[in-house]
Amino acid sequence: MNKRLEQLLKKQEELKAQIQKIKAAEASEERKKDTRRKILLGALVLEMMERGELDKNVIDKRLDGFLSRSGDRTLFNLPGEVTESEPITPSESVAQPPSFEVILDSFGSDKIKVLGRTCNLTNLELKEAKDLVESAPTLLMKVKSLDEAQDMKKQLEEVGATVTVRKSSD
Repeated sequence: MNKRLEQLLKKQEELKAQIQKIKAAEASEERKKDTRRKILLGALVLEMMERGELDKNVIDKRLDGFLSRSGDRTLFNLPGEVTESEPITPSESVAQPPSFEVILDSFGSDKIKVLGRTCNLTNLELKEAKDLVESAPTLLMKVKSLDEAQDMKKQLEEVGATVTVRKSSD
């Protein structure tokens, strides 16, 4: 009886491992599809800009506000440094724009804690969160309310990160 139970438990563990592999493969495939969609959309935007169907100045302005990593900025011939925005004060929350950017300036001395907190706040997989944290300074997330942005900032600063909240340019 015990031997049969051991066999069943072993089989159960094997099935759990197979299910985990399948879920990981599905998640990886979904990320690949998402990346492909973004590439195709980018190609479409570039083609529309070349044809004059989109205003290049508007696109450049949006990119300037959106891209925070200097490597990404050079791809679009933007200056390598992000222009400093004024930090948002609570008194400005009355005339609140539609969204705010939470920028990770540095992860400080405890990258692992910042990485864990980033995973929790952004719902990213560990690898994606690690890439994001290691690319600091970078845009972590755009959120709809100042309170949400300030809460994220507070949580990240609790684990040693340096964070800036700024009004989104869109």
